Amino acid sequence: MSLRKFIARIRRAFRGRPRGARDLVPDYAEYLRLQRETYLSHESEVESWAGGQRRFVETAFAPLPRTLRVLDCACGDGVGLEVLRSMGFEDPVGVELAPSKAARGRALGFRVEEADMHDLSVLADGSFDAILSSHTLEHAYDPGRALGELRRLLVPGGLLFVVLPFPDTGKRNELAHVGKHELGTDRDDGGEAASLFFAKRGFEVASRRLDDFREPELWLFLRRAP
Repeated sequence: MSLRKFIARIRRAFRGRPRGARDLVPDYAEYLRLQRETYLSHESEVESWAGGQRRFVETAFAPLPRTLRVLDCACGDGVGLEVLRSMGFEDPVGVELAPSKAARGRALGFRVEEADMHDLSVLADGSFDAILSSHTLEHAYDPGRALGELRRLLVPGGLLFVVLPFPDTGKRNELAHVGKHELGTDRDDGGEAASLFFAKRGFEVASRRLDDFREPELWLFLRRAP
């Protein structure tokens, strides 16, 4: 273990509740390495996870017109994109940080942009009517900035469907879920803090619910405010 990592571990051991990702991983390049390599997983290989993803997408998108332009942010191996296509949505698009995951999505015939959720400038303003963000924002180094990018990509009144691990307590996964403290999902409060996070950043909370089919989760159905 390097001296820098040792010092960071000691600091984490003696601090209080982190305010954000910088308290956990001060170096952004290290954050990217952790997300792309250390905590890389292929969701399509875990049936319980893939099944949970299918269940959420089918629930959230069932009432919507199939002509809507849809983005899956952090689309992983393309599980969500496949569900959207099977439901009749036309050419859903994905963005993904990990090259190996992006490649799997492209191999399924989807447009998948390899991009960091904090900078989605590869996509134009107002490009989408609806966005799927499942098990994504808890990994964000700056959840507010990432959410701002999703808001920019939505048309006014556009829909954002979010799944977050909840309650996301404990320290074991902090280096993977570096955004959970800022999001407020580390608080077992029924989702109040997380809902407020989105409401303060230009989204109306249409509904929220707790679900435990895949693991304990918070489901948020949001609409971009004008």
